Amino acid sequence: MKRVLQHPKDPLAGKRMFRSLGELEQSPAFVSRLEREFPQGAAELNREEGEDSLSRRSFMRFMGASTALAGMGLASCRRPVGKILPYSDSVEWMVPGKAVYYATAMPRLGGATPVIAKVHEGRPIHLQGNPLHPGSMGSADQFAIASILDFYDPERSRSYLKGREDSDEVEANEFWSFVSEKKKEWAKSKGNGLAFLHGASTSPTRARVADRLYQELPELGFYEYEAVDDKNLKNATASLFGKGNHVRYKIDKAHRILSIGSDFMGVDRVSDSANSDFSMGRKVDHIEGEEKPGPMNRLYVAEHQYTVTGGMADHRLPIKVSEQSALLNEVAKQVAELTGDEKLKSLVGEGQVSETIKVWIDEAVKDLYENKGKSLVLAGNRQDEGVHALCLAVNSALGNIGSDKAIEIVSGSHTASGTIGELAQAINDGKISTLVISAESDPVYSAPSDLKFDELVSKVETVIHLGVRNLCATARASDWHVPGAHFLESWGDVRASDGSYSVIQPMIAPLFDGVSEIAFLLKLLSDKEPEAGADPVQDAVKETFKTIAGSDSEPLWNTTLRNGFLRDSQYPSVNAEINYESAKAIIDNNVTDSNGYEIVFTTDNKIWDGRHINNGWLQEVPDPITSLTWDNAALVGISTIKKLAKAKDLDWKNDDLVIEDKAHLIKVEIDGGEPRYFPMLPAYGHAKDSISISMGYGQESAGSIAGTPQSAGEDTGDTTGFNVYPLRGSDSPLFATGAKVELVTDEVELRDGYNTKTYPIAITQEHFLMEGRALYRDGTKEEFDEESVKSKEAHAEHPEDEHASSFQSRGMDSHIPPEQAIYRGQDAKKLIDDGVQQWGMSIDLNLCNGCNACTIACQSENNIPIVGKDQVIIGREMHWVRMDRYFAPNTDSHGKFDEEEEDFENVQFMPQPVSCTQCEAAPCETVCPVNATVHTEEGLNAMAYNRCIGTRYCANNCPYKARRFNFFDYNKRPLDQLYKGPLSDEDKTGVAPSLKLQKNPNVTVRMRGVMEKCTYCVQRIQEAKIDQKRKARDSNDVKVPDGKIKVACQVACTADAIVFGDISDPKSRVSKVKASPRNYEMLKYLGLRARTTYLARIKNPNMKMPGADQVGTVSKKIH
Repeated sequence: MKRVLQHPKDPLAGKRMFRSLGELEQSPAFVSRLEREFPQGAAELNREEGEDSLSRRSFMRFMGASTALAGMGLASCRRPVGKILPYSDSVEWMVPGKAVYYATAMPRLGGATPVIAKVHEGRPIHLQGNPLHPGSMGSADQFAIASILDFYDPERSRSYLKGREDSDEVEANEFWSFVSEKKKEWAKSKGNGLAFLHGASTSPTRARVADRLYQELPELGFYEYEAVDDKNLKNATASLFGKGNHVRYKIDKAHRILSIGSDFMGVDRVSDSANSDFSMGRKVDHIEGEEKPGPMNRLYVAEHQYTVTGGMADHRLPIKVSEQSALLNEVAKQVAELTGDEKLKSLVGEGQVSETIKVWIDEAVKDLYENKGKSLVLAGNRQDEGVHALCLAVNSALGNIGSDKAIEIVSGSHTASGTIGELAQAINDGKISTLVISAESDPVYSAPSDLKFDELVSKVETVIHLGVRNLCATARASDWHVPGAHFLESWGDVRASDGSYSVIQPMIAPLFDGVSEIAFLLKLLSDKEPEAGADPVQDAVKETFKTIAGSDSEPLWNTTLRNGFLRDSQYPSVNAEINYESAKAIIDNNVTDSNGYEIVFTTDNKIWDGRHINNGWLQEVPDPITSLTWDNAALVGISTIKKLAKAKDLDWKNDDLVIEDKAHLIKVEIDGGEPRYFPMLPAYGHAKDSISISMGYGQESAGSIAGTPQSAGEDTGDTTGFNVYPLRGSDSPLFATGAKVELVTDEVELRDGYNTKTYPIAITQEHFLMEGRALYRDGTKEEFDEESVKSKEAHAEHPEDEHASSFQSRGMDSHIPPEQAIYRGQDAKKLIDDGVQQWGMSIDLNLCNGCNACTIACQSENNIPIVGKDQVIIGREMHWVRMDRYFAPNTDSHGKFDEEEEDFENVQFMPQPVSCTQCEAAPCETVCPVNATVHTEEGLNAMAYNRCIGTRYCANNCPYKARRFNFFDYNKRPLDQLYKGPLSDEDKTGVAPSLKLQKNPNVTVRMRGVMEKCTYCVQRIQEAKIDQKRKARDSNDVKVPDGKIKVACQVACTADAIVFGDISDPKSRVSKVKASPRNYEMLKYLGLRARTTYLARIKNPNMKMPGADQVGTVSKKIH
């Protein structure tokens, strides 16, 4: 029987800290969801009401029918017998069940993500950051970790195609024969009419081979295109400091940071290690044996919508993108006055800002000035060139540029490629007869709308597409499609953002005979077939390595491969002075027409610019801010929504904006163009009259995952999300002003044949809700310093007693009764005395920004399936690590907020990762009738999957809502065949073989009817224990050393927020971290003794800033 845990009622529940408008307004749907262990419909096999719904009674009826069928011959069915064959010769370095690790790198915008690939029996199964790399410090975001699923995508391009639209498969020889004939023409014309449209890359080998081709064919053209780029920053740097020079951001050097529209911890890749660099300045505890942390940094953020960077801000200002250049102008004006820098003063325009913004800027700039040489001002990568130029000039005036400063000017490579606009002009002028497209951004789909690139491509005589995806608009518009090679199966090289040279080495032979860009270029240079066993691309990379390293030493090459980078190969620092004349030429008057609505085209946190549209992990991971999955939407501030409603004579209040699986629509028109429709989401902390729509969605025929696979629910068409690229022009790559926006109140044709006035969306924000108070705790730096002193004094006087800090006694924890334990649990003390290690975890909320890398890493490591949009809507997502997101408005000392705050224009944002906390007195263990969930001697709440019969009593009894149930064979069935089970369509039965290759062989693949949850990566624990026993041999030294085990989420966390280890060892890092006065146990008053605890978030407010008294005080007001 389920024990009903009596959580004390909070008279102001949801007012101080809330997850959604539903919680804030205590909507009936929210209250119902909170009280249920499982979402509505989760208990039925069929969501639909009526005769077809599968109740317990109808289930037994169907089972009776199945028994009858068994007597008709099905009982004799057997799986075909297949005999496995051993290796004829043992493969070197391969031990079945034991992973081998290789270093490589994922090419990225402006650099690379150095990664370590975990390889089992010759197949890569998991990617994690390379901690040895000097430029990344082990950082790997969700895109890098999830890229392995792109590699195993069963719908990847696997053959050569010929013909536009309805193409036919052809042999590779047919294509290369065609190219050989073309090469003769190009040789005669010196490449006249030949053009390449490629993506941004820092590969020295690609640049060198392309240059060789250009020397042979001097009339050919190279053009570069990325839908999301940093070209304005590069152009501004080149104009101010000279061609070939780049900006290198070193955020760990900055004590005060002002970010203007830059999500540098999220999708604005200013460096490969920005996240970890920033976190270095947020560490406040001195862990014994480690370097003492320096002064805590302070972050000011001005942005139009909440980002993961904005969520970490000490002070945040919501402001339209169209007003951000004026804000920077005001910053420059005040910095020039404080520093007396006349050169900077000459760059300042006449723009004005509102008094509210000016007051915010005044104190922020004074703080920057007081930290001259240790501050940083940066703008979003996609801001105008003039904005970046002014930003660099401001940093120069503040003394922030230098080899030991937050900005270093380095000498690197310079791209000579043209732009897509220049290519469009060349096509219109009839200068291009053959176009080779290798840009990953799918230019036919994503190019600026005014170029009409789809029509331009049709004018080109021959279009060749090279890419890993053939289910894209560019491939369909091409005469030839050549399957591309993924970075995990090809040789290559790349430079990181700091210039460190990395070699990309293949982890496996090409799955589908893909061709890399370098291989394609080399093939154009020579038709000569390579010798047996030789790889021309590897030889080309070695040649480049020889030049950069200044040596052809084989040991040095092998060391570089093993480490993943060439030591001391960073870009050299240069002492360059700003060219103020060039700066004046590119800085405009900083006055933008910000009247009316603006549409901001944002980079998507899950699929980037659309290239990851067929990646199920990224599609299903909730957005870091909105928790939206499987779609994009128009994010609109609450006051703006009410304004739109008022224009339709609707008087909407907050409770009218509560979304229960369906969103209202808005219509958007720009410059009288074709109207586009988008679902609308209320967004907290969003600037007024600004509407954010992420790019990359709405791709047609882009794959089964990109087509929103569903087993049930409303049929919304065969595309995921909505395409915003048609609204984006060459002159408005970041935002467009003067938009006409209307709320949709009548049915419209949202997609072909689909008429509606609302749209079903899958948001996980209210899923797996926990009851209780002060689940999330925060404080200020001043408060933490006081508590640290008190804690040290108390422990010195009474070392044998437990001393609770203010962080540990908030909410119900301030008056926990003695003997509060509901369940007794194990006697951990006796086990510790016997030398049994006890595992535990600490999560530092001061470092966690909610980026979701841990969720993706856990999914990759532990064979966690995706379930599809319709299953997410009814609360069946399977992530073991969920990211709870809380918002808090400004309140008085009693926790109440004024009506002026009801639009939540500048709430505080607080992310909190939650998984199974491995309770010592676990309530789930006592209710399992078959002992499928048990406690191990090491303190793990373990699952025996083959015992589980799916009663779900354990989930009923879990107050953390951390357990997940397999309602279907998610790991076995395609998402649109779940309800058909074994009767699924013949061509859709089972999972694609390539996806099976990604599964971790050391983790059980769960089946339907089985409960699962976080295991603390028990397979990694066991591997470390076995390895230690092997090393110990006959000795008793079998304890795993501290730091030897790193769980998947811990490795993925670039901010170092997660610490795992043996809590029975007082010298272990996790024990030292848990000794912090910030350490607290969530729902401690239940007496469950959770092994996973949290460290409260600490903010560092400038008390002279507006609203500073509210910063870091949310949980303090909860009693």
